[in-house]
Amino acid sequence: MEQTEDSNQEEKYPVSWKRLLVQGIIILLLGLVLSISSIVNADAIIMSAREFSWLPVGGLILFFLGVQECFEAFFAKISREFHQNLQVGILDTVVGGLIVFSVSDDPQRLSLMIAAFLIVRGAVRIILARVLCLPHAISTSLCGFISIISGILICFEWPSNEGWFLSFCLNMEIAFRGWAIIMFGLWIKKKKNESLI
Repeated sequence: MEQTEDSNQEEKYPVSWKRLLVQGIIILLLGLVLSISSIVNADAIIMSAREFSWLPVGGLILFFLGVQECFEAFFAKISREFHQNLQVGILDTVVGGLIVFSVSDDPQRLSLMIAAFLIVRGAVRIILARVLCLPHAISTSLCGFISIISGILICFEWPSNEGWFLSFCLNMEIAFRGWAIIMFGLWIKKKKNESLI
């Protein structure tokens, strides 16, 4: 009887909360380090690109996060998870790829795309935090609001439209994603513990 309950619990929540926690911490730290680097070393030349600051590195991370989401979509057992992961994965892969392949161009040409990306990702984060009733939903929603505000600031080119500011905003979004993954992992842990009771 115990084995049936355990297997039923694994089917209901197939994702390992420990894996999500580790993954979220790594993404959070990467985003924070790159955000700080965007301010401290704003003139860094990455991939032979000037005036982009750390934007190409953020684009690469975003690209790989998108590829990972696409793989997770193909291994999803529920149709809803497949569609959600695939949509997010394609968005991240396309935006990350466009950033990486545009390093020889003018960084300001990327500003509207990055602004739209931040607004969409922030809105999705707020909606998912509310719908899933995540633990610490307020902090996750606050991260979403900050992403939306960052996107709006980029649209209005305030306080700057230079590469360091674009890089800072994009890398903060990556850090917020890490935080959201941590919160999702804690939510899965909570649901698994509740199903044992």
